[in-house]
Amino acid sequence: MSSARELIKWGEQELAAHVADPSLDALLLLGEACDLSRTNVLAQDVVLREHIERFESFIARRKLSEPIQYITGRAYFRQLTLAVGPGVLIPRPESENLVSDLMSKIAHLSEPKVLDLGAGSGALALSIALELPGSRVTAVEKDRAALAWLRKNVNALSADIEILETDVSDFAGGAEWDAVIANPPYIPQGEALPFEVAKFEPSSALFGGSIGIEVPRLFIDAAARALKPHGYLAIEHHESQGGAIADALSQYFNNVELHYDLNGRPRWSSGVRK
Repeated sequence: MSSARELIKWGEQELAAHVADPSLDALLLLGEACDLSRTNVLAQDVVLREHIERFESFIARRKLSEPIQYITGRAYFRQLTLAVGPGVLIPRPESENLVSDLMSKIAHLSEPKVLDLGAGSGALALSIALELPGSRVTAVEKDRAALAWLRKNVNALSADIEILETDVSDFAGGAEWDAVIANPPYIPQGEALPFEVAKFEPSSALFGGSIGIEVPRLFIDAAARALKPHGYLAIEHHESQGGAIADALSQYFNNVELHYDLNGRPRWSSGVRK
């Protein structure tokens, strides 16, 4: 048997040449292998053999740059623990404020109808459905692999979410939703990405066209079809796309506003349907 600190030291040495922060990654992976928090896992003087074997397999996969979330099958977003894996984009903490912004705009409505375009794992849709009382949420997703993870998370969390399997560009809309939230593919084709992102995460959920704005424009068109007059849209985008997104929004939306993340980077834009 080995102590947690000994195992973390070993994991750090194994990962030293492969990841940016081997100490943190080793700590996170041992915690996940033992189903314990970082604090609690450090207090383990003896780690069970089955947990050591799981940790060793996690380290071997991390040495190949596989994302921690794919290795453990879990991603944390706001109050959620989501199932993720190959075929679905890993939710990022930068998107959490997008959810807060949208919920604050519609919190006064008794039963707001909310549409999540390109829902992926369901991070945005599930957060709204479970945090905003009375909300009625619809999630649109076309990719079969992403749909499998979306359905798994909706079922696991017993959330009342309608799932529509369709391409955003084919979505009819109907001017019946109070709010639309979207995190479309928006990275310009050819932009360099971290190796683990480029190798493991689905390119269809990352790249938004030759300059990155082509797919977000399709999402904006779909949101315009879906929203009631005065409905609210919040859409995430590349930090370089604020002006282009504002131009696209101006056709359909008033009160177009650019929002910044906690690092001071332009992260998403919003507008009110004309």
